[in-house]
Amino acid sequence: MTHQTILGIDPGTREMGAAAICGRRLLYAGVHTLRNGARPYDIVGQARRILLELIHDLTPQLVVIEKPLLLPTKRAALVSVIGQELRARGAELGCRTVEMDARSARRVVVANASATKLEVARTLVRDHFPQLAGKLPTPPKRAALGFAPKDRYWLHMFDALALAVAASRDH
Repeated sequence: MTHQTILGIDPGTREMGAAAICGRRLLYAGVHTLRNGARPYDIVGQARRILLELIHDLTPQLVVIEKPLLLPTKRAALVSVIGQELRARGAELGCRTVEMDARSARRVVVANASATKLEVARTLVRDHFPQLAGKLPTPPKRAALGFAPKDRYWLHMFDALALAVAASRDH
C-alpha cells in the first residue's frame, strides 16, 4: 500500500510548528522561529519561505494547516493571514491543501476534542512516535505558572504532528 506524504503546519506569529509523515513513518518534525520585522508582511514572508522549503524538500501530497481561532485581536488576524498565504502557496505548488481546527485533530488523535496540548503530545509519543519523547514538555509544578518557554516551544511541533496524523486517518 502506498502512503501519501502529509505535512502538518501550526502557524503562529512567533513560532511555526511543522511535521511530516508518510504512513507511520516520521519524515520531519520541527519548530521554526519567526523574527518579528518592521511590518506584518515580514512575518508572512518568513512563514511562506519556510513552507516553500518544506514542500521542496518533502514533496507532500497533502498540506494540513491549523485553522486559526477567529478572535478580535491583531495577532489572531495576522495568524489568519499567514494561514491564507500558506494555503495559497501550497495549492500553487500542486499540493492538496486543507484547513483543520485543533479540536478536530484532538478528537482523532486522543478521542477527546477537549484534550490538552500535553495530552495530545503524550499520546503521539506513546502511540506513534517514541523517538520524540525527549521533546515532551515538563508539566509546571504549579499549573497557574504555565509551561516554561522551552516546553511551549515544542508544543507547536506536536500540534503540527497531530494535524498530520489526524489527516492521515481522514484522507
